[in-house]
Amino acid sequence: MSREEAHRRTRPCRRRVPSGAPATQRAPEAGARPLPPLSTARTDRTTGVISVRGRLDRIGAEALCRTVTGLRGLGHRQVVVRLDAATVADDARALLADLARRMPAGERLVLR
Repeated sequence: MSREEAHRRTRPCRRRVPSGAPATQRAPEAGARPLPPLSTARTDRTTGVISVRGRLDRIGAEALCRTVTGLRGLGHRQVVVRLDAATVADDARALLADLARRMPAGERLVLR
C-alpha cells in the first residue's frame, strides 16, 4: 500500500490486543461510559470548609483526608467537613474520626 492510499483511508484502524492482555490495554467497548464518582467534595480554601455529597466510601475518605491535610498546609487551624448531604460508610467515618484524633494541639477537624 502506498503512502497516499494509507492517508485516504476513511475507516479508523483498529489495534488488535491479544486476549491475554490486561484490561487497561483492551479497547473500550462501544457505548461504554465512565462511572460517576460515588461522592463529590467542594472545598472552600478561604474558610477551610469541605462540603461532601453522595456516598462517601473508604477511598473517598482517603482523598478527603488528603484535602484536609492540604488545607492545614495552607494555614487553617480548623477544618470543617460538612457531611449532612452525604451517606458515610462506617470505615470512612472511622478513618475521618482517626484523623480528627491525630490532629496536633491547637488544630481541629470538625465533622458535621
